Amino acid sequence: MIDIPSSQTTPTVTANLAWLPAWEQAWADVWAQVDAHMQALGAHPARTVVLLPFFQLQAVARDTAHLQGALGGTQGFARGFLPRLETTKSWSQRVGHFMPGPLDISFDAGLDSLRANAWLRRAGLATKQAMLSGALVQTAHQLGALVAAIPPDQRGAWALQAREQMVLGVEQSGSPLMYEAALARIALEWAVASRYASDVLFSDALHGSLDALVVVQGLQANPLASALAQHWQAVSTTAVWVAPQGRGHVALHTADSAHDEADRASACVLQHISQGRVPVALAAVDRVTTRRISATLALQGVALQDETGWKLSTTRAGASVMALLRAARWRADHSGAQDALLDWLKHTNAPMGQVNILEEQLRRENRDFSDVNIEKLAINFIVNEAATNAPSTVSAAQLLGSLRASRSPLQWLDSLQGALQASGQWGALMADAAGRDCVQALHLLQPDLVAQVLGEVQGQVQNSSMSLAEFTAWVSDCLENASFKLPSDIAQPQVVVLPLAQVMARPFAALVIAAADEQRLGASPEPVGHWSSAQRQALGLPSRSALAAELEQVWQSALRAPRVDVLWRVAEGEQALQPSPLLQRWLLTHTASPSPADPRHEITVPVVPTHAPQPAAHALRITSLSASSYSDLRTCPYRFFALRLLGLQDAPELDSEVDKRDFGSWLHSVLADFHVRRKAGGQAPADAALLDQCAHDKRLQDAGFVPFAAAWPQVRQSYLLWLAQHEAEGWQFDQAELERSLPHALGGAMEASGVQAKVQLKGRLDRVDRLSRGPEAGTAYVLDYKTESVQTSKDRVKNPHEDTQLAFYAALLGEDDIHAAYVNLAERTCSLTAQTQIMDARDALLGGIDADVARIHAGHAMPALGEGAACDYCAARGMCRKDMWTL
Repeated sequence: MIDIPSSQTTPTVTANLAWLPAWEQAWADVWAQVDAHMQALGAHPARTVVLLPFFQLQAVARDTAHLQGALGGTQGFARGFLPRLETTKSWSQRVGHFMPGPLDISFDAGLDSLRANAWLRRAGLATKQAMLSGALVQTAHQLGALVAAIPPDQRGAWALQAREQMVLGVEQSGSPLMYEAALARIALEWAVASRYASDVLFSDALHGSLDALVVVQGLQANPLASALAQHWQAVSTTAVWVAPQGRGHVALHTADSAHDEADRASACVLQHISQGRVPVALAAVDRVTTRRISATLALQGVALQDETGWKLSTTRAGASVMALLRAARWRADHSGAQDALLDWLKHTNAPMGQVNILEEQLRRENRDFSDVNIEKLAINFIVNEAATNAPSTVSAAQLLGSLRASRSPLQWLDSLQGALQASGQWGALMADAAGRDCVQALHLLQPDLVAQVLGEVQGQVQNSSMSLAEFTAWVSDCLENASFKLPSDIAQPQVVVLPLAQVMARPFAALVIAAADEQRLGASPEPVGHWSSAQRQALGLPSRSALAAELEQVWQSALRAPRVDVLWRVAEGEQALQPSPLLQRWLLTHTASPSPADPRHEITVPVVPTHAPQPAAHALRITSLSASSYSDLRTCPYRFFALRLLGLQDAPELDSEVDKRDFGSWLHSVLADFHVRRKAGGQAPADAALLDQCAHDKRLQDAGFVPFAAAWPQVRQSYLLWLAQHEAEGWQFDQAELERSLPHALGGAMEASGVQAKVQLKGRLDRVDRLSRGPEAGTAYVLDYKTESVQTSKDRVKNPHEDTQLAFYAALLGEDDIHAAYVNLAERTCSLTAQTQIMDARDALLGGIDADVARIHAGHAMPALGEGAACDYCAARGMCRKDMWTL
C-alpha cells in the first residue's frame, strides 16, 4: 500500500540555501539599477516609485532593499529610506480616489452588465440585451485594459485609427457576423469614452511628487506600465530582474491518472518540506488538480497560502444564494425543480423534519409531481421584525412567490436581501468570509452604486425591469466573475499556490508543477475574445505568437528554480496524453535528472479477512409477502433481510426524465382504463378511438415522452390485433388492477412444530380475463403486461418452479383452474408468453413459502447468495459488500 508522507516528519536537512546567494545577487543587481537611476537624477527615495509587475513582489523587494542598504547601497537606503514600492493598481489608489461614472468601465461584472444594457439600448439593441450583455462586458473589459494604457489625451487619435483599421462593415441585417461586429463597435466606443482609475498616473499633477520612476520588467507584457514609462520618460527607466543562470534540479514524474498525479504531487511537496526546502511553490496550472493537491496538503497540516483563489460561484456561500433564486422558479413539471427546491431548503433554517417530509414525498412520487404542492406544505420561517421587535412567520411558498414578478434592479436587490434574511441565509453569509464577498459582489449593502449606474436621481427609478430569469443570470455572472481568496494570517507559509508567471524573483526553495500535459499546459494560450488576427493587430491586442512567446519565457524562468518537480498524467481515461509541448521543447536542449522514485512511502497493512454476512431474523416475524418481496427472498436472502425485514430502502433519484419504466407504468394505466370503459360502454365503441382517448387523458407532458408518443400508433395497432385474436378464442376482460390479499396458513415444518402461524399474501394483478363459452366457461386467465423482450419473458417461464410472479398471482386468485401468461407489448407485435404449468408452479411456490418462512423463524442464516444480474442492480450491495469478501 502507498502512503503520502506527513509534513510533520523531522527535516533530514535543516536548510538547503546554496541557491540563496545567487538569488540575492540578482535582486542586488536590480537595486543597483535603481540606485544608479536615482543618483543620476538626484532623486530622493520618498519621491521615487519602483513599479513592480505584481503585488506579491512588494514584500520581497522591501526585504532585499534593506539587505542592499546594509551591504552599502545609497545613503537613503542605509538610513532606512526606501523608494515607494508600487503596482499600477496600488499607485492609482494611493494617488487619487476614483469613482466610475454611469457609463464608465469599472471592471465590476455586475455593475458593468447594467452599464452594458444602457449602451445596447443606445445602439438600438434593447431587445437583445439578455443575449448580448455578457459578451459586451467581456469585450469591453478586454478593450478597457488596453485603452487604460493609452494617455487620455491620445485616446481620440487612437480611436480614429482603430475604427479605420477594424473591418466593421458586416453589421448589415442578415449577416452571420452582425452581432459580433456590433459588439466590437459598441465595446470600442465604450472603452474610449470611459475614464479609468489609472488616468491619474498620466496627470501633470504628479510632477512635483515624482523624482524618478523605475519599472521592473516582468515576464508578461504590462501595457500600462510600459505606457507610464514612456509618458514619464524624462525621469523613468526600466530595471530587469535577471534570474540566476545556473539550472536547477529538474525531476520528471509520470502518473497513471488524475488521482495518482495529485497524490504524487502532494508527496513531492511534503518531501521538500521534510528536507527543509521551504517555502515550496505550487504552480496553479489546472484548477481541479490544484484543488486536489491543496486538500491533501491541508489534511497533512501544511501551512498553505493560496494566492490564486477561486470563483465565488464555486463557494458554498455562492451556491446558497443561487439555490434561492433557482428554487423561486419551482414548477411541478419543470426538470430539476425538485432538486432546486430541496437544495435551497437545506441552506435555510427551515425545520428539517418538514424538509425531510417533502423530500420523502418527492422521492416517493419520483416524476409524478402533480400532487406535490409546496403551497400546501407548512414550511415556515421565523422573521424578527426590526420595527416592532416582534417575531412573525413567512411560509416558504410566500417567500418564493415574492420573487417571481419582474421589477427594477434596485428592487431586486432589496427583495433578494429580504428573502435571504427571512430564510435565515443572511446570517450564515455574513458569518462567512466567502459569504461577505458574495454580498459585496452583488452590492447588496451598496445600492447607491447600482442607483448611480442606473441614473437614479432623488429616488426616481429608471423605467427598466428584469424578470426572475434575467436577474438570476445577472447574479450568476456576478459570482462567476468575482474571485474569493481565503484570508490568511500565516506569516511564513510552507507552500504557496500561485500562477506560474509569479514564481519570478521570489525566494522559493522548490517548485512543483502538476498537470504539465498537452491538454492543460499547451504550447500557447488561447487568445481571449472573438477578434480576428487583423483586428488584434489593429487594436494592439497580443497575438497568439506573442502569447506563446510569453508562456515560453515564463516556463524557462520557472525551471531555473533550485528544485523543480514536473508531473503529468500519461492517460485521460482511454486517451493517451503526451507531456506539454513546453516540456518537450525544453528536453531538446536540456537533460532532466534521472526519473526519481515514487515519493510516496510503501506501507504494510495487516490483512484482515472479510467474511460474508450471515444475519439471522430471530426477533423478526414475517407477517406478509408480495410477489416482489418473495422474489427477493428467493434471489438473495440477504437482500430480503435488508430491504424487506429491516425496511431499508434506496432513495430513488429525483429524476424527471421519462424512461422505459415510466412508459410501462403509463401503458398499464392506459390499458386498464381502456378495458374498464370498454366493458361499461354498452354498445361496443370503436376500439382504436377509445384507446386513443384513454392515452390522451393520461398523457405525459414531458418532452422526453415524445419518442414514446411517436411509437404509440404502432403499439396500439399491434395490441388491438392481438386483442381481437384473444377474444376470438372466447376470452373476455373481467377486471384490471385487481388488489388481492389472501391469508395463508403455514404448513410443513411450522405445522409439525405445533406452531400455528399465518402469512398474508398481497399483490395487485394487472388483469384477469374469463372464458365466455364452452364447458370451461368462467375459467380465469391471469395476464401480466410486460414491455420487455419476448425472449426475456420466455426465460421467465422456462422453469415453472423459478417463475415467482405468475405463480404468486395464481395463488392470490385462489381458484382451482387458472391460466396465466405474460402479455408482451411491443411496437411491432403483441404476443402471449404462457406459463403452461401454472398450477404445479403455484403449489410449489406455496410449499416453498412454508419451508422458507419456517427456516427464517427458526433462526437460520440469511446469506448473500445473489449472482449475476441480481447483484448488478441490487440496492443492498453496498451493505453486503460482496466485492470485499475474502472468505
